[in-house]
Amino acid sequence: MVRFVIAAIPFIPFVIRAFGDRRTRNGGLELGLWVSLAYLAQAIGLITSEAGRASFIAAFTVIVVPLIDGIFGASIPMLTWFGAIVSIIGVGLLECGGSPPCVGDVLNFLSAVFFGIHMLRTEQISRSTDKKKFMALLSFEVLVVAFTSILWFLLKDVFAEVHDSSFESWTFGALWDSAASFPWIPALYTGVFSTGLCMWAEMVAMAHVSATETAIVYGLEPVWGAAFAWFLLGERWDNAAWIGAALVLLEALLYSYSGQLPKNPRKLNRAAGIHLNPH
Repeated sequence: MVRFVIAAIPFIPFVIRAFGDRRTRNGGLELGLWVSLAYLAQAIGLITSEAGRASFIAAFTVIVVPLIDGIFGASIPMLTWFGAIVSIIGVGLLECGGSPPCVGDVLNFLSAVFFGIHMLRTEQISRSTDKKKFMALLSFEVLVVAFTSILWFLLKDVFAEVHDSSFESWTFGALWDSAASFPWIPALYTGVFSTGLCMWAEMVAMAHVSATETAIVYGLEPVWGAAFAWFLLGERWDNAAWIGAALVLLEALLYSYSGQLPKNPRKLNRAAGIHLNPH
């Protein structure tokens, strides 16, 4: 909640000025809904799932984006189906190595699906929106994320007992004891950089780069996630987990270098109702 409220504060003036723009407002609200579901599933999933494993499960976004795109009319290359099978095998090996499987892994997978939907809709909405309105569009999106995080924080007692020993980890425990012990540095970092700055960069970039290409770039996330989990959190895997991680990463790299990206993005964009400048 603190993370997203911090991220939303600078965007409030843009929301006030653009509130009467129905198209921008509705687009931002929709994007905010999808990314809120993704962030929420990820945050809850990381309570029980390892950070390194979660990073590799997030690589499913590389496959989720073209698969969802295919549901709405785009052709799905055979290599995409092959990559999906390789990813499933890889994640299966990951589940057999390291810590035991947990519900957090399922939530992290759902997070990858929601992030994939968010990428597709960001591509479509950003390309049909005037660039001058990007800040307003992003502002509505960030405020929706802040609102849903506040709502979850207020309703969390419905899903967990306040006096349960594990409940303290949901709110970092010390939040109730003293504001001085609250992890302000991680909250500020994730709020300003991981949320505000990254969401702005993604929206600006996806006015020119397709959702599939964006997902492929995000395919490097497991490398960083596993590396930081190894050095900072001391997470260790057995041989089966390493093989699984390698298969998931191989899937992303194969798809990236296969030349299987849409050969005619203009056709796909016309199907989505997007008109591109011929230059």
